[in-house]
Amino acid sequence: LVQSSSITTSALTPFVGLGAIRLEQMLPLTLGANIGTTVTGLLASLVSTGTNALQVALCHLFFNITGIIIWYPIPFMRKFPLNA
Repeated sequence: LVQSSSITTSALTPFVGLGAIRLEQMLPLTLGANIGTTVTGLLASLVSTGTNALQVALCHLFFNITGIIIWYPIPFMRKFPLNA
């Protein structure tokens, strides 16, 4: 089983286009999907020998978490990715 943020985002985008959900409602779902994708890479790195794969997977995870911590908690900051 593989989690893909692309599939989640692609499935939700038409609902935004139809007006079924607002873009502001899709943002947290997309952010969560991005974290889920990093977990897939983290699991894959655990079967690798050495530490390089784990190091890259952890960098990917912490990069996404840092981005969420910077952009999501402050309400006016959420508008920057939505209006880009």
